[in-house]
Amino acid sequence: MKIPRFSNAIGNLDEDLVEAAAECKKKQNHLLKLGSIAACFAVIIVVGALVLPSLLGGEPTPGGTNDRYKDINIMADESGIVWPWEYQTVFEKYTEVTIDGIVYRSHGRLVSEELLGDLIGTYTVLGIDEIEGDRYTEKFEVYQLKYADKSQLVAVRMEGSCYIFKRDNYEPPHTLGELFKLVDLPKAIELKRFSVNGDSPNKKHYTLSNDDYVWEVLAGCENAPFVEDEKWVAHDREYYSFTITSETLGVYKVAMYVTVDGYLWTNAFNYQYLFNIGEDAASKIIKYAKENSTEAEYEPYQNTIVGKITEITDEYILLDDSILCANPDDGITYKILLNDLRISRYAESGAIRVGENVQITYEGEIDESNTIDSAISASDVVISGGDVLIPE
Repeated sequence: MKIPRFSNAIGNLDEDLVEAAAECKKKQNHLLKLGSIAACFAVIIVVGALVLPSLLGGEPTPGGTNDRYKDINIMADESGIVWPWEYQTVFEKYTEVTIDGIVYRSHGRLVSEELLGDLIGTYTVLGIDEIEGDRYTEKFEVYQLKYADKSQLVAVRMEGSCYIFKRDNYEPPHTLGELFKLVDLPKAIELKRFSVNGDSPNKKHYTLSNDDYVWEVLAGCENAPFVEDEKWVAHDREYYSFTITSETLGVYKVAMYVTVDGYLWTNAFNYQYLFNIGEDAASKIIKYAKENSTEAEYEPYQNTIVGKITEITDEYILLDDSILCANPDDGITYKILLNDLRISRYAESGAIRVGENVQITYEGEIDESNTIDSAISASDVVISGGDVLIPE
């Protein structure tokens, strides 16, 4: 977030909202250890009720309309929670494995069975209880991946599911061709969505019809050198931003930039990877993208809903969003199933309570009965009149 924008957001808050933010900083459940808190709320300004539904859930809300929300402020508590060991999932507990002297770390991303290669062996995976300081170890099966060299990425099977573990140390390839040898990029990555000069809601977004030609051009840039430049940024130049989600790489909606002046940049490998592919190759990719795409709607990074908790049981949370609506009668009550430890721990620990306004993040879809079976997190929110503010 740019500092001026953040400052302006804070400057436009009313006194009640500022006091609520201060009170949020004091609120800590005794079962939880809170991570670093630079500020209780992180916000950006988005003006207009018409924007709100797309930001708070992706598609229009079932049973509702795109304009049923009023102009409001929504400020979400962004404090990082370090959960006690018993409240952690297996992929949060066990995060480090060493194979042939290489240290790999997990970021909790699942990988499908069909992407698994040969079994490498059974290895000891390390876990650390950050609250108590205790160290735990467990043996799990480790597999190769079909489209990545095992020196870079492996998959670890834990409790029936497989998770991506990535090489932890910074050792970038010398050329783009070397990266292609380490990862079969055309098979590991599908380039589908892109935008021009940024990925914010007010930019134009497109869907690429086919990405074969893009990879063909990049494969021809095998001698493109890796550029070590920590000060390099795309935002002072013209660029096309492709969205990357890849099971093989264990990444979700990261970016790959192609700039008019001939650079390829991506954050799909934990660190900044920058290659000088040349203006000719870049112009070919950009021209192809322009001529082989259709305009698309903005797609938010995460799907969320906001409202007041009206009931918590052992099986579900009921969340009423009428507080957001211009007409309270248009409110919808959502049923959030507590079928995943990542969401159930919020209710069990008392991190969220009946009567509180919260934001629920989910991964799947909302069904016709307004039930969500893929919720993964919750955050306290403060709601007030004015513009719309949401987590960055």
